[in-house]
Amino acid sequence: MPTRAEILDTLAASQTQVMAFFQGLSPEDLERLATASDVPGEAPWRAKDHLAHLVKSERNIQQLLRRALAGETRDVLLRLQYPEGMPMPGILGDLSALTPEEEERLEMAVASVNQAYVDAHHDDSMEMLAADYLAARQDTVNLLHQFTDDQLAAPVPTVVGDQAAGDLFAGRAGHAAEHITSIEEGFRQGV
Repeated sequence: MPTRAEILDTLAASQTQVMAFFQGLSPEDLERLATASDVPGEAPWRAKDHLAHLVKSERNIQQLLRRALAGETRDVLLRLQYPEGMPMPGILGDLSALTPEEEERLEMAVASVNQAYVDAHHDDSMEMLAADYLAARQDTVNLLHQFTDDQLAAPVPTVVGDQAAGDLFAGRAGHAAEHITSIEEGFRQGV
């Protein structure tokens, strides 16, 4: 698990990378279709849709980490991660234990939630999305400071398995980098 200083450095470097990438895109490229939606029949995502998604993803991790910090039970933390109204799988917190149908249902439920958020922020300006992203990232950093070193090392149950809280904080950088790579590949290949 990374140290607190390493997490802070990772989050700062990621924020710089995200802001440089999106602010470096032309207005046309921000609106350009970049990747297919994970929801069949929905419109492809534009570059700026990915930035809106990064805000939502950051807020989701914060919610999970806040609840873990508050001492919520494993069951509560796991149920929090499944979209509302989705039938619960037989085994929570172990992706490999899901039946193929449960895994597909989870993927589609998450994709639908992500799509709904992107749709709700379709008309947001780049300035608004950038401000939302910076505010979300600052909230992540503020939340990090509320964790002790022991709490950062403690496991947090997730739908894919337990992860140290510190790894969940640091994982924001990897998630953002994946989206930037997807956009770049989408631009090269054309959607």
